[in-house]
Amino acid sequence: MSSFPSLFPGMLLDAASRYAQDHAAAAELPGDPVRELGWTATLVAEEAGGVGGTLADLASIVEGLAGQGLQLPVVESCAIVPLLLQAAAPETATRWLEAVADGSAQIAPLTALSSMPDDTVVQARHLDIGFELNGTVQGVDLSLPASHWLVPAEVEGETGLFLVDAERIGAPAARYRTMEGRRGADFRLARLAVPAGACIARGAAARDALAAAADAALLLTATDTVAALATLLQQTIGHLKERRQFGVTLSTFQVLRHRVADMYVKYLGAKGLVVHCFHAHEQKAADLRRTLRLAKVSLAESARACAEAAIQMHGGMGVSEEVLATRLAQRLIASEFRYGDRLAHTARLHRPQAEAAAPAFQSNLTGSAR
Repeated sequence: MSSFPSLFPGMLLDAASRYAQDHAAAAELPGDPVRELGWTATLVAEEAGGVGGTLADLASIVEGLAGQGLQLPVVESCAIVPLLLQAAAPETATRWLEAVADGSAQIAPLTALSSMPDDTVVQARHLDIGFELNGTVQGVDLSLPASHWLVPAEVEGETGLFLVDAERIGAPAARYRTMEGRRGADFRLARLAVPAGACIARGAAARDALAAAADAALLLTATDTVAALATLLQQTIGHLKERRQFGVTLSTFQVLRHRVADMYVKYLGAKGLVVHCFHAHEQKAADLRRTLRLAKVSLAESARACAEAAIQMHGGMGVSEEVLATRLAQRLIASEFRYGDRLAHTARLHRPQAEAAAPAFQSNLTGSAR
């Protein structure tokens, strides 16, 4: 029996894993694999031409790719986009979801990878014939081509969602390679005029959709972390069994065996956290966001510790990106900063306590003054 059983076994996991194995060494991926393989249809309802799958189905794809170290924007294209489109009016939502499912529209979220989708940085101002968008969005995933961008924005004190042609958005202000090998970009929207129909949702509908997308992003990133951690641990064990020093394999050194055991315990804890989070999501737990934030903080600490340990135990090979373990370590460290880092989530967790303590603190000050 394997010591590293899959979180979400099934055909989707196998297909994603095989694709990742076949293209792990490719410098450039051919075409648009996320849409060509039909993964964008996973969360789209059957009546809109999709598969009608669940977040667990999408997690199988994420796990298969992460286990082989392949970077594809599955979270952004297959989870965030369809969840945001569902906030639109039924006719509009169905039309665009059908386009997402069949691949005729390449829609991507214009959101920062380092922030939660519901942390809006773009401001929208109502004009006579439409809206004007202003703001800078840094760290947008640009791995795949986009025909349209979904832009969350603040509109007159409430949340709005805008679907804008990529040609109207224009080229990014900067392009770069992220730590884990993604193509990133910064976009500056300066007095960008869009028609009134570009605003597909406002108010509670847009706010709820962004919250659902944020929860999904945290869940799937946690799945990615655990899958990468499992493979990193297996790669490290294999390395210690093969490499020799002083005439014996590295796996015979007790201190290294203890470090691997510590990594394995952290992996089991991380895996249990992800399973618990998915159960909370399926049950629509009232404190789901708090659970996800706590898991994010714990996973970030465990993943960083394991990544650093694996690099050290690989020695000089641990700093070469040709080694899968190195790429996985980079992925784990980068995942700490995806959709809010652990410090940001820790601050959010403490905020309700601070707000509750503020009135009491003010009362004490008033009493002292008297």
